[in-house]
Amino acid sequence: MKILFFGDSITDMGRYREYDDHLGTGYVFYTAGDIKREDPSVEVINRGISGNRIVDLYARIKCDVWNHKPDVLSILIGVNDVWHEVGWQNGIEEEKFEKIYDMLITEIKEALPDVKIMLLGAFVTKSSASEEHWDYFKTEVAKR
Repeated sequence: MKILFFGDSITDMGRYREYDDHLGTGYVFYTAGDIKREDPSVEVINRGISGNRIVDLYARIKCDVWNHKPDVLSILIGVNDVWHEVGWQNGIEEEKFEKIYDMLITEIKEALPDVKIMLLGAFVTKSSASEEHWDYFKTEVAKR
C-alpha cells in the first residue's frame, strides 16, 4: 500500500526534498505515524510544495503522482490560489481553479484508474498574514 500526499505548504510543512522519505512536520507526518502504527508496511510519500497553486500541481502531476503509482492520493490545495492574488496579482480565479482541478482529477484517474482519491478542503486561519484582507481570504478560500 502506498499513500501519497499532494499539495501546498500545509502539506509540505518543511519537508526536506533531498530525502525522498522525509514527511515534514505537519499533518502528513502525524497521519503517517497513525497509519504506520497500524501497518508498518504502508509507504507514505509527501509531495507538498510551499507556495503551490492548482496550476503548479497540474504541472507536476506526472513526476509527483503518476510516477509513484500510489494506491491512495490525498490532495490539499487552494489557499495559495487566493494568496497569490493578494500578494502578486497572480492568483487563480474560482472558475479556472475548478476547471484545472477537474482536469487534474480526470487525468489522474485515466493514468491510475484504481487510485482512491481524498480531496481535502482548502482553509485559511486569521493571522498577521491574512488579517489585512481577511474578508477577501475568507470568502475566496471558501469557494475553493
